[in-house]
Amino acid sequence: MENKWILIGISGCTNAGKTSLTSTLAEHFPGTIIINQDKYFRSDDSKEHILIPELNHKNWERLESVNWDAMIENLENIMNSPPPQKNSLLVVEGHIIFNHPVIRKLFHKKYFLTLSEEESLKRRITRVYDPPDVPGYFDLCVWPMYLHNLEDVKENCPDVKYLDGNDNRDNIFENVKSDIESILNK
Repeated sequence: MENKWILIGISGCTNAGKTSLTSTLAEHFPGTIIINQDKYFRSDDSKEHILIPELNHKNWERLESVNWDAMIENLENIMNSPPPQKNSLLVVEGHIIFNHPVIRKLFHKKYFLTLSEEESLKRRITRVYDPPDVPGYFDLCVWPMYLHNLEDVKENCPDVKYLDGNDNRDNIFENVKSDIESILNK
């Protein structure tokens, strides 16, 4: 196999373990580069955001909340540069990366972590967001948008592997690691 980047996409429900899985993969596979969708959120004052009138709060679960042009430019710069070693991983992580029509086509492997509504909320309330969630944001926006985005992924990404975010983190990692190793060993 020639010296190239292997693109891995990790998406899914809020607080399902995307960042943990991504970090563990980077620790295991030397030379891995991580692109985190959250680094590309538009500023809070961006006119691109969609306002939720009932909450007077922006909807951070929609495609409009991310500066995709900047993210794609960064991805292209990395993909056009030589990897640090043979078959290095470029892992892209984010809750709506598979909803973007260009980005979803880039990956060699796609993983989507699911979670129940109750567990997602339980985990989410322990986290601090900037800007902070306003009361009602999860029920009115986060969960309905997750279901909407999940349906889009099911329709447009038939090659996604779904993983239960309630499963043991080590089991999730081993599952993904064995898939990636099968690509690397070809």
